[in-house]
Amino acid sequence: MLAFFALVGVAASPLKKAAEANGRAFSRQSIEAALGGKSSLWGLLGGYRSLISDFAWIKGYIDWERKDISGCISSIELATAIDPYMTIFWTQGAAMIAFDMPHWLLQKLPPTQRDEKALRTFKIRQSAIALKFLDKGLSLFPGNGELLLQKGQIAISIGDYKLAEECYAPLAASSDPTVYSRRIYASLLTKNGKFQKAAEILKSVLDECEDDSPIKKLLEEQIARTKEMLKKTRD
Repeated sequence: MLAFFALVGVAASPLKKAAEANGRAFSRQSIEAALGGKSSLWGLLGGYRSLISDFAWIKGYIDWERKDISGCISSIELATAIDPYMTIFWTQGAAMIAFDMPHWLLQKLPPTQRDEKALRTFKIRQSAIALKFLDKGLSLFPGNGELLLQKGQIAISIGDYKLAEECYAPLAASSDPTVYSRRIYASLLTKNGKFQKAAEILKSVLDECEDDSPIKKLLEEQIARTKEMLKKTRD
């Protein structure tokens, strides 16, 4: 057991440096390079990679509880670098960065400076970091629905509806799209002035609804509002 923890310690040091490298893409090649090549420690980690990534994630959670921004981000990036297949590391990590950290930063300001404008500034900054983080995941797993959904939610939170639409488009067009993803996609289309397409998406959802569906009335009202906005653009 002591030997195992020694191995973990040896592994974590160069991997942590790789995770903290600004702008460096996380891939097996980059991690192997940090470890000194394919034939070195990477091979020794073997089946322990998942366990070591869990340790890194737990460290990130501890940093989150302490509101330690740099430590939390570093640990999250380390966890995804060691085991990028853990989707929850990407989605929850991005949520911590985009939704929690702005409030931590706000609390560091003098009370007289803690206003909505300051919070908005922090949200924009941290969301940019979170979106860049998710893009690393999407570069490894293009089209991953969970990553796209989280990216879309972050984009919505800062009012970037064009980016959010781009995230939700493949979700709504998937082979088995959820009602939720299509309704949100339609709302984003509406916000971006694409009323006709939004109405078509909503109609497709309505056509699939059972007569006693609790969302049928909501869909009918949403379609009516969308068509009204379309009519105004044509008048």
